[in-house]
Amino acid sequence: MFEALNKLIDRLEKVAMVAFMSIATIITTFQVVYRYGFNSSLSWAEEVVIYSIVCMSFVGASMGVRHGVHISVDVLNAFAPPAVNRWLHILTAVLGIAFAIALAYLGFRLFFSTLDRGMLSPAMRMPMAWVYFPIGLSGLLLIIRYCWVIREVWHKPPVSMAEELAAEKDKLV
Repeated sequence: MFEALNKLIDRLEKVAMVAFMSIATIITTFQVVYRYGFNSSLSWAEEVVIYSIVCMSFVGASMGVRHGVHISVDVLNAFAPPAVNRWLHILTAVLGIAFAIALAYLGFRLFFSTLDRGMLSPAMRMPMAWVYFPIGLSGLLLIIRYCWVIREVWHKPPVSMAEELAAEKDKLV
């Protein structure tokens, strides 16, 4: 079941990233053409592009956890034995889950409070709550991704950098 959920989230994240990137690129292009070609501008273009980039950032956070590309300090992993390395990965994932729970809780709280107030965006006049929705959603995705990391580390312990270098050296020889 976890595999199917992981594949579904992977697919949704990829589609969302392509959609948000395409929206930002196309609207920015139109804005440039309007501004320099027709000496006019689209009043809502900047707002849409900013919201698209913000959404890409929150979706990208989940993708970063999935692919292990977030900034990290690998000094301990380089010298720690595999058993310690496993627990370091689990500890960082648990801390990530704690952060993600706070992100989801506060993000959805912001979403619902803004929805109740009926706040509208300045240029497009759309409900601002939908701008804040990706914050809570990102928290949920991060929780799932960090649980995936714990599962993967538990079933297949990470190796230390020293062991990886030794394996690479053996391949070359």
